[in-house]
Amino acid sequence: MAVVESKAPVSRKPAVVRQRILDAAQAEFTAHGFAAASTNRILERFGGSKPTMFRYYPTKKALFAAVVERIAQGWSGDGPWRACAAPEPWLTGFTMHAAAWITRDENIFVGRMAIAEGTAFPEVGAIYRNLVTEPMQHLLAGQLASWTAQGLLACADAPGDAVRFLDLALSGLVSRQLYAVAPPLDDRAIAVHAAEVVALFLRGRAR
Repeated sequence: MAVVESKAPVSRKPAVVRQRILDAAQAEFTAHGFAAASTNRILERFGGSKPTMFRYYPTKKALFAAVVERIAQGWSGDGPWRACAAPEPWLTGFTMHAAAWITRDENIFVGRMAIAEGTAFPEVGAIYRNLVTEPMQHLLAGQLASWTAQGLLACADAPGDAVRFLDLALSGLVSRQLYAVAPPLDDRAIAVHAAEVVALFLRGRAR
């Protein structure tokens, strides 16, 4: 007698269902962009019912926003480098952490979508600004202000210097990945970049 294998039951917990829907939507948007993405293909990837999917995310736009938000929520300003008191090791660790995260495929995908869909879908930029850009700037500005108060740096405009540092440390890396004019970065390349960026910045803001 043939043995019939039973399929493992699929969890109906809301968190699990949302995860499965967003996994399916992210795969579809990554493959086709927003305009050409198909909710029918997302439904096929999800493997659940249409009423279930649209109960959680009633439109394709809502699905896309949720995918972008989930990616952006992956940013964390925590790490072992936070324990460093001196500017050089702290900034180096921060840059390596931020660069490794922001050049991941899913973040480069969001950047490309922001360029392609930004006019029709400004929420993409707003989501990243609220969950990534502003927290990064706030964290960095606080450190620069603290080091200036301790006499370790000379940052008269800590918020402005935070933006300038992020431009130096991350913007070029992201642009080169967005336009595919440089190969993906490995850990060594990120470490070299971080060391050189921090050295350059500190020369300009040394006390």
